[in-house]
Amino acid sequence: MTVRQLLRRWRAPQAQPPASDLQSARRIVVLEEGASPSGDYLLYPWLAQRGLPVHRCDSRLPPQAGLLEAGDFVVILRYLPSAWLKPLGLARPQLAGLAWFMDDDLWDPAVLPGLPKAYARKISSHALRHRHWCAQMQAQLWVSTSALAAKYASHAPVLLPLAPPPALTRAQPEALLLGYHGTASHHAELAWLHQVLVSLMARSTTLHVELFGDLAINRQFRDLPRVSVLHPMSWERYQHYTASHRLDIGLAPLQPTAFNQGRGAVKFYDYARMGAFGVYADVPPYRGFVQHGHDGLLLPMEVEQWVQTLLQLGQDAELRQHLAKGAQARALSGPG
Repeated sequence: MTVRQLLRRWRAPQAQPPASDLQSARRIVVLEEGASPSGDYLLYPWLAQRGLPVHRCDSRLPPQAGLLEAGDFVVILRYLPSAWLKPLGLARPQLAGLAWFMDDDLWDPAVLPGLPKAYARKISSHALRHRHWCAQMQAQLWVSTSALAAKYASHAPVLLPLAPPPALTRAQPEALLLGYHGTASHHAELAWLHQVLVSLMARSTTLHVELFGDLAINRQFRDLPRVSVLHPMSWERYQHYTASHRLDIGLAPLQPTAFNQGRGAVKFYDYARMGAFGVYADVPPYRGFVQHGHDGLLLPMEVEQWVQTLLQLGQDAELRQHLAKGAQARALSGPG
């Protein structure tokens, strides 16, 4: 359906008294497409003040039988795949209530022409076309701004405040950034490093990691928390990036392949330029170049040893400072 067709068909539904009571609910079920700023900055801080248990459900997955129980209050966070309409409709008489929360204008087809086509299609299929369904289900409308509240005043919207929890707003000086700046030729190292990061991210909440990689690498690592995949860049752009970007620990695993036998130890200088020291595979070219314990660390390619070492480094600020100073001094001293 085109935007023009939606504009012709759209009529503002008559607002109905909400047959919903959050106070009498036994729990709140949020249908969301994974974690989002909409939830973390707005919805969940507000729900936390209601004093009810909250069950988060990934609406991208098929509805499961028995998920919704009598007395639940269901909140739809921005979007709803059509597969959920029938289960929600069947459960509605037993629900304590239903609400749709939006922090963008998702119910007016007139705003779609100015948006990227893919984004407009998403709004149309997962939000706009469900507006009349919401009226039929007597769903409350929850919004994030006074502009949305005024525009949809006929729905008696609930205005949620922008109130992110302190954990999202205060600086985190304990956070440490690890980086692996490998090129496209390092897919074997990235596959090995994935094993390290799966274990590392599960055991630490303060370590963050940045990688360089293509779409395949992004897909490989996207489910790991606190791991960012950056687009590859030219050498000139990389120099500008590293001149203004700080790193705490550089990672340099290296598999024993024929191609890798010809590599040099250039990552030592990449990491030193960002104020970091490196954790290197204990193989040439790093063996014989890195001074273990002084300007970096050399480790065998054993997953658990890398995990344990990185966890220990995360807790030992004095050792990190010692190694970083050693790497800086070595880089500035020139060849040798």
